[in-house]
Amino acid sequence: MGTIKVLGQGDVKFTPDVTRVTVEIDALHSTYQEAFEAGAKNTNHIKDILAEHGFDRDLAKTSRFDVSMHRVHKKVERGEWQWVVKGYKIKQTFIIELEMCCPQLTSLLDQIGREMSGVEIELGFAVSDTDSARLKVIEAAVKDAQRKAEVMATALGKKLGDVSSVRYGNLDEDYYNGRVYDQCLASPGSMCEAAPMDLTPADLSGCANVDVVWNLL
Repeated sequence: MGTIKVLGQGDVKFTPDVTRVTVEIDALHSTYQEAFEAGAKNTNHIKDILAEHGFDRDLAKTSRFDVSMHRVHKKVERGEWQWVVKGYKIKQTFIIELEMCCPQLTSLLDQIGREMSGVEIELGFAVSDTDSARLKVIEAAVKDAQRKAEVMATALGKKLGDVSSVRYGNLDEDYYNGRVYDQCLASPGSMCEAAPMDLTPADLSGCANVDVVWNLL
């Protein structure tokens, strides 16, 4: 009877409906206490900025909060080198998701860049319903496998029977599409004086592979 194994590939485009702002803070402080307190101040500050722009303070979601020793390799007596603690570094990451074409976006990014030290900002796009997007990608991969299998079976003078096995994997999701805004400008008001950002995001893509084995009749 025999079998046929086919690799199905799903590649689906999605129109983003969410603007995702990622705020990363990397700053050095003299003591652990100073670093920790700075982290708390950063959290309150970014929430205050959101509130000033009419947003819910809780839109700023913390995805990272680390305080660690900052060591440098320093030459000491007799030409020897050793690691020396030179303060404490804080690394924080905030994720803020906004509606597309948000009119306050330019002003929001400008204020964050001017008022928060050690900050870098990334601006990207996403789809809000990632579960539905993921299922559409899987469905496309299965349909692709079936189309290929039908063509191959016909070319062999056979028909497809029951499915013998299915293996799904290698999902490659790109619902957050890259960096388009990098590091706030240093000069105060530089973005506020400019025209609001007019961004037209490219479609996002989701890819998946599925191996399907059919019995041949």
